[in-house]
Amino acid sequence: MTVHQGDPAPADPPGLDRLEAITLNRIGCFEWDPTTGRYTLDATGLAVFDLRPEEYDGMAAGLHLRMPVEEVIRLHRMVDDIKSGRSDSYSSYFRIRLRDGATRWTHTQGQAIREPDGAGLRVVGVVRDATLELAHSSMRLLAEDDRQRQEHRLREVAAALGEALTVDDVVAVLTDDQSRRRLGAQGITIGVVDQGRLKLVGAVGPLPVRVGRRTRLSEHWPLTDAVRSGEPGFFTSREAFLRSYPATAEQLSDDRATAAAFLPLIAQGRPIGALALVYEGKRSFTSEDRTLLTTLTSAIAQSLQRAMLVDQSREIAAGLQNAMLPGRLPRLRGGSLAVRYRTARVGTWIGGDWYDAVALAEDAVGVAIGDVQGHDTEAAAIMGQLRIAMTAYAAEGHSAAAVLARASAFLADLPADRFATCLYAQVALGTGEAWLANAGHLPPLVRRADGTVLRLDLPTGLPLGLPDAWGAGGYPATSFRLAPGDTLLLYTDGLVERPGEDLELGLARLCATLAAGPTPLPALADHVRDTLTDRLEAEDDAALLLLRRD
Repeated sequence: MTVHQGDPAPADPPGLDRLEAITLNRIGCFEWDPTTGRYTLDATGLAVFDLRPEEYDGMAAGLHLRMPVEEVIRLHRMVDDIKSGRSDSYSSYFRIRLRDGATRWTHTQGQAIREPDGAGLRVVGVVRDATLELAHSSMRLLAEDDRQRQEHRLREVAAALGEALTVDDVVAVLTDDQSRRRLGAQGITIGVVDQGRLKLVGAVGPLPVRVGRRTRLSEHWPLTDAVRSGEPGFFTSREAFLRSYPATAEQLSDDRATAAAFLPLIAQGRPIGALALVYEGKRSFTSEDRTLLTTLTSAIAQSLQRAMLVDQSREIAAGLQNAMLPGRLPRLRGGSLAVRYRTARVGTWIGGDWYDAVALAEDAVGVAIGDVQGHDTEAAAIMGQLRIAMTAYAAEGHSAAAVLARASAFLADLPADRFATCLYAQVALGTGEAWLANAGHLPPLVRRADGTVLRLDLPTGLPLGLPDAWGAGGYPATSFRLAPGDTLLLYTDGLVERPGEDLELGLARLCATLAAGPTPLPALADHVRDTLTDRLEAEDDAALLLLRRD
């Protein structure tokens, strides 16, 4: 509640002596003028501070001699909110040092009185000795337990943030129901700095101000102000908020928020975003609240900065990898193709998984899928070279076995000491005749028109790029006939392998997923990818290629 100069004071009920009640309970009164610094204390207030009238010069700075430095800083922060208009009142326990060196716990609360035209400001309040109250009452124990519970809840949030890898992960941690309960907030908004704007990346629950997805940092809004100033903003009344942001009056007309905190997210001395917490029913922010929220925002900023770097690295890696894959697939007569690719979700790996399809003579098509050893930029570069070489060998009209043999020799001649697994198939769509050759890759699957799934266990040659002396068998081709409506599936290990699990379980899961999928080819590709690659801990890329004969 804001009090203005000239507001009438409510009348006391008959028989109530307010002065007597205040005096007998040793409650001191004060009036503070922020402009001049004058801090007028009555006799009881001086006694609370253990000061004699002749020892006090009537200025706020004179009280600091009785207070530990950390208490002075803490109270100044609350008073600054009064002066800036972010709050109209404050309440806090604090310690003072008596003349004999002992410590006394006191409690103070103050209320701002502002001139109607905003030209003047006074703060009036009370101060009292709270040592006995805190030493012996159960309220102190309850308050301490509550503080410890709050610290524990914030540590749990910080621990969850430590597991977050991407910006989406950080947002998910902060906006889930559990984190909202831990923070005691009904609304949470997160924004990150992006090219001179604050980009909204997550919001849940009531918002104090409806902001756009991308807001200029120069605009006068609570979150952008927190970013620009690097200072938190605490508001404990609608009136105080509207004094700072009058343009938001219409947006707040039906809002139930009673308090809000706007906190800058600073990493390595640089603001990288801001966090808004909105509360329903909260009336003040104690110094402990502010300290805990400052600690929390430090953990959020560190997690967010790490996540932003991961996202940037992934974006670069994905761009490089996509550039190595075919931009478009050939249009087929008598059949259709669908491909899907999913990058690893752990770390910033860039993999060597690839696929390709090339139109051959008449109604034939060559399809390939492979995986170059390693998860780095060199693996991606080799993947691109190998894919282009295989496309050239296939277009020259070589057999399936010869294409793999030539590709193996090509890879062996590259300076990098890498190998690759690969499966290559040539399919005549008019007759359904298919020739398949395998270089250490996983077996292909065929889904019949009736939905049953076959696993083609082919003779397997060595991975590409290994010395010829390691195996003299070459890459024997196996024939198979695709009936009309049959679908051939080629895939990489990221679709079936899981840490600590037998490969046969993954293959059985893939067969069941393929059998249960929808009929349209694009929908079937999405079904297989989404069903088998939805694990957050997926550590490898996954590629799949579907070829259906009409």
